[in-house]
Amino acid sequence: MVRNFQAAVEDWDEVCSALGAWEAEHLTRDEIGPAGQQHRRWVTELLSWGRLVQRATQQPEFPDKGLASRVDARVRHLEDKLSLWHGDMPPAEQDRILQAAFK
Repeated sequence: MVRNFQAAVEDWDEVCSALGAWEAEHLTRDEIGPAGQQHRRWVTELLSWGRLVQRATQQPEFPDKGLASRVDARVRHLEDKLSLWHGDMPPAEQDRILQAAFK
Protein backbone atom coordinates (compact mmCIF):
# COMPACT_ATOMS: atom_id res chain seq x y z
CA MET A 1 0.00 0.00 0.00
CA VAL A 2 2.84 2.42 0.81
CA ARG A 3 4.36 1.77 -2.62
CA ASN A 4 1.10 2.76 -4.35
CA PHE A 5 0.86 5.84 -2.14
CA GLN A 6 4.43 6.82 -3.03
CA ALA A 7 3.67 6.35 -6.75
CA ALA A 8 0.60 8.58 -6.47
CA VAL A 9 2.66 11.26 -4.71
CA GLU A 10 5.33 11.02 -7.43
CA ASP A 11 2.65 11.54 -10.10
CA TRP A 12 1.26 14.55 -8.24
CA ASP A 13 4.75 16.00 -7.86
CA GLU A 14 5.45 15.61 -11.59
CA VAL A 15 2.26 17.49 -12.46
CA CYS A 16 3.22 20.22 -9.99
CA SER A 17 6.66 20.49 -11.60
CA ALA A 18 5.20 20.69 -15.11
CA LEU A 19 3.07 23.65 -14.03
CA GLY A 20 6.16 25.88 -13.91
CA ALA A 21 6.81 25.51 -17.65
CA TRP A 22 3.15 26.22 -18.40
CA GLU A 23 3.31 29.36 -16.23
CA ALA A 24 6.39 30.60 -18.06
CA GLU A 25 4.58 30.19 -21.38
CA HIS A 26 1.08 31.45 -20.49
CA LEU A 27 1.30 33.87 -17.59
CA THR A 28 2.88 37.27 -17.26
CA ARG A 29 2.93 39.50 -14.21
CA ASP A 30 1.03 42.27 -16.00
CA GLU A 31 -1.88 40.35 -17.52
CA ILE A 32 -2.82 36.78 -16.70
CA GLY A 33 -6.27 36.85 -18.35
CA PRO A 34 -8.20 33.62 -19.01
CA ALA A 35 -5.08 31.52 -18.48
CA GLY A 36 -5.04 32.88 -14.94
CA GLN A 37 -8.46 31.43 -14.22
CA GLN A 38 -7.32 28.02 -15.43
CA HIS A 39 -4.12 28.37 -13.43
CA ARG A 40 -6.02 29.18 -10.23
CA ARG A 41 -8.20 26.08 -10.69
CA TRP A 42 -5.18 23.84 -11.27
CA VAL A 43 -3.17 25.20 -8.35
CA THR A 44 -6.19 24.99 -6.04
CA GLU A 45 -6.81 21.36 -7.03
CA LEU A 46 -3.15 20.41 -6.69
CA LEU A 47 -2.95 22.17 -3.34
CA SER A 48 -6.10 20.46 -2.09
CA TRP A 49 -4.71 17.04 -2.95
CA GLY A 50 -1.32 17.97 -1.53
CA ARG A 51 -2.82 18.98 1.80
CA LEU A 52 -4.65 15.66 1.98
CA VAL A 53 -1.40 13.80 1.31
CA GLN A 54 0.39 16.04 3.80
CA ARG A 55 -2.01 15.02 6.57
CA ALA A 56 -1.15 11.37 5.92
CA THR A 57 2.61 11.93 5.76
CA GLN A 58 2.63 13.95 8.99
CA GLN A 59 1.44 10.98 11.00
CA PRO A 60 4.20 9.79 13.37
CA GLU A 61 3.97 6.24 12.04
CA PHE A 62 4.41 7.27 8.38
CA PRO A 63 7.56 5.35 7.35
CA ASP A 64 9.10 7.60 4.66
CA LYS A 65 10.24 10.85 6.29
CA GLY A 66 12.00 11.96 3.08
CA LEU A 67 8.75 11.74 1.15
CA ALA A 68 6.99 13.65 3.93
CA SER A 69 9.56 16.45 3.62
CA ARG A 70 9.10 16.61 -0.16
CA VAL A 71 5.32 16.83 0.24
CA ASP A 72 5.69 19.66 2.78
CA ALA A 73 8.01 21.56 0.43
CA ARG A 74 5.71 21.10 -2.56
CA VAL A 75 2.65 22.27 -0.58
CA ARG A 76 4.56 25.43 0.45
CA HIS A 77 5.57 25.90 -3.20
CA LEU A 78 1.94 25.67 -4.35
CA GLU A 79 0.85 28.09 -1.62
CA ASP A 80 3.50 30.52 -2.88
CA LYS A 81 2.21 30.13 -6.44
CA LEU A 82 -1.34 30.85 -5.35
CA SER A 83 -0.26 33.96 -3.45
CA LEU A 84 2.07 35.14 -6.18
CA TRP A 85 -0.33 34.88 -9.10
CA HIS A 86 -3.70 35.30 -7.40
CA GLY A 87 -3.29 36.98 -4.03
CA ASP A 88 -2.17 40.16 -2.40
CA MET A 89 1.58 39.85 -2.18
CA PRO A 90 4.00 42.74 -1.92
CA PRO A 91 6.01 43.31 -5.13
CA ALA A 92 9.32 42.56 -3.38
CA GLU A 93 8.03 39.15 -2.30
CA GLN A 94 6.74 38.49 -5.83
CA ASP A 95 10.16 39.28 -7.25
CA ARG A 96 11.89 37.01 -4.71
CA ILE A 97 9.66 34.05 -5.60
CA LEU A 98 9.93 34.64 -9.34
CA GLN A 99 13.72 34.84 -9.11
CA ALA A 100 13.80 31.54 -7.22
CA ALA A 101 11.34 29.83 -9.55
CA PHE A 102 12.86 30.84 -12.88
CA LYS A 103 16.62 30.62 -12.20
